[in-house]
Amino acid sequence: MKKTRNNIFLLFFILVFFLFFAFSREIKSSVIASCELWFYNLVPSMLPMYLLLDLLINYGLAELLFKLFSTNSAFVLAISLISGTPGNAKYIKEFYNEGYISKDLAEYLLTFAYSPNPLFIIAISPDINSALCVLLIIYVADLINFIIFRPLFKQRRSTSIKRESISFSTLLENSISKSFKVLILILGIVVTYGILNTFLSIYHIESPFISSVFELTNALSVIRNLNAGLWWTSFACLFAGLSIHTQVKSILEGSDLSYKYFLYGRLLSSIPFLILAIIY
Repeated sequence: MKKTRNNIFLLFFILVFFLFFAFSREIKSSVIASCELWFYNLVPSMLPMYLLLDLLINYGLAELLFKLFSTNSAFVLAISLISGTPGNAKYIKEFYNEGYISKDLAEYLLTFAYSPNPLFIIAISPDINSALCVLLIIYVADLINFIIFRPLFKQRRSTSIKRESISFSTLLENSISKSFKVLILILGIVVTYGILNTFLSIYHIESPFISSVFELTNALSVIRNLNAGLWWTSFACLFAGLSIHTQVKSILEGSDLSYKYFLYGRLLSSIPFLILAIIY
């Protein structure tokens, strides 16, 4: 079975290799566009957010929220809804590695602590009412996942954060290093899926479903161009696209946290809207 799978991948990448030469100009434009998307959209929104959150954690915000709610999940959930994905995976992994949340709580959070960056949804929506409607659907879906998955995770322990405060310069240096490690990873993934989207465009494949499966930004553009409606938009945002899934899985590498719980959460949330999109 493994040998068959490897042979399939080998044939696929040989085909991609020749397509690189056949469509070198288009591939070059795609890579440039992906780098511009990363530099002009992702870095300005993600880097300041990551730096600010690290500062807030260092100076006691997470400890304050623990005293108010008796759990660190409140802080991680707030981060997930404000900064978006894959920021949720970054901080879930950090809190777990530092012993502030148990494995059960970390994997439970992966199922429902999810949202695209709200500013991204507002920017790409045709109007503010559409954006708020999509965000409301995402948050309601998160609440449903919170209820459904809760019985599966029994050991949802959380420990008070008592870290020693370090100097501002040291904190900033560490935060920049960690943030750019994540951002460079995201850049590589964005470029990869940008090339895949280019192949779809070359062969005139503008399906809301296929676009939504691959990459969220392109999917929302296709949905808007085809006037496909709210249900397709909701499906795309709730599934998040394989690009986001790859980012989350890559960030979780190096820990024993399982990516499958993020996948389960996205499938449970998105499939009902896929059915609605197909019916209507």
